[in-house]
Amino acid sequence: MPESSAERNAPNWPVIATILGVLFVACGLIYGLSQNELLTLSGGIGVGLILAIGWWLGADATKILVEKKSLLAQGEVASPADPGTLNKAVGTTLVRDAVRFARSAIEATPNPVLIVDAAGRLVGTNQPARDRFSIDTGQIRFSAVIRRPNLVDAVSDVFKTGVTRTLSIESRVPVDRYERVSIAAFEADQERFVLLSIQDETEARMSERMRADFLANASHELRTPLAGIIGFIETLRGPAREDAVARDRFLEIMHLQADRMSRLISDLLSLSRIELNEHVAPTARSDFAAAVQEIVESLPPDKQKRIQFKVGDDPLWVIGDWDEIQQIAANLIDNALKYGGAQSEVRIILSAWLPRESALRSAMREWDGASRLPLTSPEVDRERLYCTLRVEDSGPGIARQHLPRLSERFYRVEETATGKSGTGLGLAIVKHIVNRHRGGLVVESEQGRGTAFSVYLPQPLELGPVRTIAEVQAT
Repeated sequence: MPESSAERNAPNWPVIATILGVLFVACGLIYGLSQNELLTLSGGIGVGLILAIGWWLGADATKILVEKKSLLAQGEVASPADPGTLNKAVGTTLVRDAVRFARSAIEATPNPVLIVDAAGRLVGTNQPARDRFSIDTGQIRFSAVIRRPNLVDAVSDVFKTGVTRTLSIESRVPVDRYERVSIAAFEADQERFVLLSIQDETEARMSERMRADFLANASHELRTPLAGIIGFIETLRGPAREDAVARDRFLEIMHLQADRMSRLISDLLSLSRIELNEHVAPTARSDFAAAVQEIVESLPPDKQKRIQFKVGDDPLWVIGDWDEIQQIAANLIDNALKYGGAQSEVRIILSAWLPRESALRSAMREWDGASRLPLTSPEVDRERLYCTLRVEDSGPGIARQHLPRLSERFYRVEETATGKSGTGLGLAIVKHIVNRHRGGLVVESEQGRGTAFSVYLPQPLELGPVRTIAEVQAT
């Protein structure tokens, strides 16, 4: 803080006291010795001592004044002669402390929080908001981060009126997400800001939809096998009561129908659990090669002989949940063994550390004359590398018109050479697991040659080869 004119012109009392003390002592000594007057000599010495004490006190006062000036410059105290300076200093300190407190409080909030100023700039975010909307230091415009016209208009209205609003928003890409946004205005340092607090309601909405879907699907899909079992029971209690051959045949059919109902209920529950957490991306690291190897080794020996699969010694890390990754591999391998035919071979191929375009080519561009289609795709991330699992069979293949609907619930391609039919939920489960893992699912099929399903999942760069994206693309 610059000095005032009064402070600059103020006398330096310690220096003056020192000079006067030296003069008085000198004069007293000269006069007292020349006149031989002890009183005068004593008086001169006394005056000198008094001035020396005054100099010492003045030095302390000067030290205090210097410390006071330093505190004034820092805005922590103010001169009583300048009340405005006191108010300004205290106000600045309070504002600075309030800002630090507000930032700490926002950062500790578990829900995403964004603060927007009157110019539409983001002036404050917390870590959940930065993760949710992928905000980086270069994105400061609110409309560039959240591209929703209704939400941008709502923020503008709150700026104008100051009335708090609540808005519900839905997202379909990459997964279904339901959120409630609270928008409120507040004043700080004579400026108006708007605070957005985002509450994730996806789990509650999905739980409600899960119950409704489960009841609808279970009642529809279980009706047929239950009707068959009831009919066989009535037959066994009536006309076929004494027919041992018919009894054994009917009991076998009833066992198959009961097993199908059990698998159907298990798949429905599994699908419901996956959909419930689909909006929460996994953070664990799992070895994709080890997960696939474990599934292959758990198959009966006669099925293992039909599988061609070689795995290297190095782990192939992906960002994903171990159990769900195994579920992906189990469903794809089971479908290939079931629908490819009793004698068809199943080929499993794993590729790793590929950019998205290379992973997509590896997943679904192996057969020149085949039909191919992505069933789900991740958001574009140019800095991400992927691991690809491709499962091929040598069965009859699937006609082009069926490809878009393969991942729908209960959709079955009945005209297969094997005549086998599953629950129609296996590929739906794979699709939702892949969605949760922010990966992709593709199909490639050629009638008379076979069908290949592939998934590609993101890999953790910190566990991969020390190479840049450009180096990977060059290879």
